[in-house]
Amino acid sequence: LLWIFTNIGTINKPPHFVEFGVSNGDQCNTRFLRELGWQGLMMDGGHDIPNINLHKERITPENINDLLAKYKTPPLIDLLSIDIDFDDYFVWKSILQAKRFHARVVVIEYNYAIPPNENRVVDPNQDSRRWTGSDYYGASMLAMTALGRAYNYTLIYAEKMGVNLCFIQTSILIEQNILHKVPSIKELHISRPAKYWKHPPEIDKTRRWIWNDTVWI
Repeated sequence: LLWIFTNIGTINKPPHFVEFGVSNGDQCNTRFLRELGWQGLMMDGGHDIPNINLHKERITPENINDLLAKYKTPPLIDLLSIDIDFDDYFVWKSILQAKRFHARVVVIEYNYAIPPNENRVVDPNQDSRRWTGSDYYGASMLAMTALGRAYNYTLIYAEKMGVNLCFIQTSILIEQNILHKVPSIKELHISRPAKYWKHPPEIDKTRRWIWNDTVWI
């Protein structure tokens, strides 16, 4: 993240982030940035620590934009980080579709175990369950990339632990004349995390995947 913002700069003074799914804020994507003077909003379903602006909220695609407004998020932020272990894709999609809040850089959790040529994502509406510890969670790299591409975001990096993807607004890459240097999905795909881990297969075969929610064009 430091490398990215060293190259593209920030727009807010101080730089502004939003991150949710942070647990108690000790281990999250923005902790180091906070220590460097960045400011922003954190939310988590199980923790409330006002002195670091961490608020206990249950995040859903239906409420995310109202929550961002509740905590007076500026319309354009430097960094958005999403890690809620299940329907991250649909929460990001809700933010993108509403067009009330925009981020120059987005870090989002995905399911590295899904092959890079499969455009699929969990069905968050089939029942009340979320992640149960199995491999049924999140969205594929292709699904996330297709969603980003539909709303002016380009995938630029997949970190080596196989957890997060990094997106930048495509217009920024065009302005800096580096869009043509972005690796392909196949090149970015992590087939085996640097510190190997793998969730067990989902045993409930009724849990469905949604295919091609956003078409790759």
